[in-house]
Amino acid sequence: MRIGVSLEDRAGDVADTVGSAARVFEIVGIDYCCHRDRSLRDAAAATHLSPDELLQLLDRSAPPTYRPLANAGAAALHDVTRFIVTVHHRRARSMLVNLTLLASEAASAHGQSVWTLEDLIARIARDLVPHMRREEQYLFPYIDTLQREMGPDETIVVPLFGTVEYPLQSIRHDHSEDLAQLTAIQDATGNFTPPKGACDRLRSLFSLLQEFDSDLREHIRLENDVLFPRSVEAERAAAKRK
Repeated sequence: MRIGVSLEDRAGDVADTVGSAARVFEIVGIDYCCHRDRSLRDAAAATHLSPDELLQLLDRSAPPTYRPLANAGAAALHDVTRFIVTVHHRRARSMLVNLTLLASEAASAHGQSVWTLEDLIARIARDLVPHMRREEQYLFPYIDTLQREMGPDETIVVPLFGTVEYPLQSIRHDHSEDLAQLTAIQDATGNFTPPKGACDRLRSLFSLLQEFDSDLREHIRLENDVLFPRSVEAERAAAKRK
């Protein structure tokens, strides 16, 4: 790695010595203050983040390349959730880290004209990162069991609601909030049009915002229109087999 950090390094030391590490930790929910002595490997595990992804975020590496999931309407549910986690979720976290840091850098040069954008990016990061973690930790593991011959895994927390439809209502509400924030960003950037004479850093910020907007809208569409309706149908079919 270019930043020379290993998974055995202590989170507190990395926060102190790597320029953007503290901001990255804050975005993904790593406590580098009360748990300074925890290794990066353990810190990643505590936030349900893969160790290699944490290193890539610290290095500000490019997000995974986006390729649409072929025939998502017929793919096994566990293949759909895996695609969302390994492509959309990882891309979202990577872009949010880069957007946060780019906006901070641009704000230091352009001041008030970028402060609104910086605040909007921080707000969507605060909402979206925990939302994705909840999906990965609770909702998706349950959805992955819906098509098993033995039936859904009723030891997972989702069945406590009685049906997957109830947590999906909350997730869809979160998606509506995310879309509203994307619209606010679109309005604040004049549909991602950099101001006349914008510097390269500001142009990069607007370009990445446009890419993030497109990616998150497709991410939400795949969940709302494909994964969630199919999950409800699979749960009902499993109930009939009992």
